[in-house]
Amino acid sequence: MRVLAISVAPVYPNRVMGGSQRVLMEAIDSLAAAGYEVRLLSPDVPESESFETPSGARIEPALKLRGGFPAPFQTSPDRLASTWRLVAKTAIWADRAYLHADAFYFREALDGLPVVRSLHDFVYEEALVSAFSLPAERTIVPSNYMRSCVEATAGAVVSTGEIVVIPNGVAAPNWPVEPQLPQGIRDRQPGDLILLHPHRLHVEKGIEESTKIAVDVQRRMPDRRVRLLAPGLASESSRDEADLGMDSIHESARKLGGEDLLELHAWLDLAAMPAYFAAGDITLCPGRFVESFGLVPLESVAAGTPAVCARVGGFREHEGLPGLRHFDFGDTQTAASIIVELAAGEFDEAAAARDVASQFDMETMRQAYVDAICGPLASTEHTAAPAGQSLRIAPWCHVSGERIYHDYLGRFARFPEITAAANESGSLEDVGNSPGLMQELKRARSDGFVI
Repeated sequence: MRVLAISVAPVYPNRVMGGSQRVLMEAIDSLAAAGYEVRLLSPDVPESESFETPSGARIEPALKLRGGFPAPFQTSPDRLASTWRLVAKTAIWADRAYLHADAFYFREALDGLPVVRSLHDFVYEEALVSAFSLPAERTIVPSNYMRSCVEATAGAVVSTGEIVVIPNGVAAPNWPVEPQLPQGIRDRQPGDLILLHPHRLHVEKGIEESTKIAVDVQRRMPDRRVRLLAPGLASESSRDEADLGMDSIHESARKLGGEDLLELHAWLDLAAMPAYFAAGDITLCPGRFVESFGLVPLESVAAGTPAVCARVGGFREHEGLPGLRHFDFGDTQTAASIIVELAAGEFDEAAAARDVASQFDMETMRQAYVDAICGPLASTEHTAAPAGQSLRIAPWCHVSGERIYHDYLGRFARFPEITAAANESGSLEDVGNSPGLMQELKRARSDGFVI
């Protein structure tokens, strides 16, 4: 079988920009390792080049797209037309298409190829347009959380095809991991407490929250030297338009009183990440970006460093795993308290790393992608799910006391009657019809807290 894979985000030979691109490279390499012929078309952007994965999948940076997110398709019509013709020509060669996110302008160019797509977020337009407007024989998502979000929205109004959950795999590093700070960052000194913010400098990834947390921890632990490390960008060509520039980051840190704590460094290659995680004391994931899975905290624990995460999106599915601690988004004081507690206690890093490696095995993920992309496709017609009669708290929400957090709004709202009436699964069956509850339900349904 010949597989035409398409990624609208750039692919580079020596680095990976984001967890979903790392999953892409593992997926297409696993197809080649299984004996399938694979060509991956990706954006033709600066620093990209043709190459092969270790197992022989061919990377062809030929798509005339911008390459930057969140709007890779914002390019001239003549370039889109040129790319359409290229996709159509390549589709003649292929037996099946694998779309990493989607390539919605070029769907007709696939000329009837069976389509397997994977959605690695439910935020950017590629994923939303794909789920709501375009057919696929099979859709891969990385978590039960994301499957629930797709089924409750797009799945309630259109056919989404078969949805398969394949959790992201975590590459288990050689243990114990030798710590290594990035080039240009001074060596660890006695008394240092190194906090890592290993995320793009996207405004919603939480660099401001990480700075607030670091400042609070320094205030509570004056005998330690708190250091907050965060990666800069590899190049302007791969910059997300929502990423903050260096000047903005420094200015924000100055206003929060954390300018002396923040240390920015170059973006790291994938191979350098385990040593980077091992060089830190605690990894921070405090943002409000709607993560579909949450790979960073698991990679951190796999390298021996605990992670502290906001209860947002897919991060919630990891709550309770060894080495991971959670707090409500925005509650940076609780996050600081957790860090002080972790810094003063002991952490069985080897046991936590083994647990992550066991639950999120990389080879299991690779084989699952092979089966999902090249395996038999369901022959039955998939139709939109019928609207349910009973009310429930939306899958993109979680309850905290009398409040409910909404991932997409990025805020809490107070619903004391609803939170008291909901059962453990979030169902609101047989809750009565008191005036207060009815009023709350009307507001909650209007704002998407209840569906």
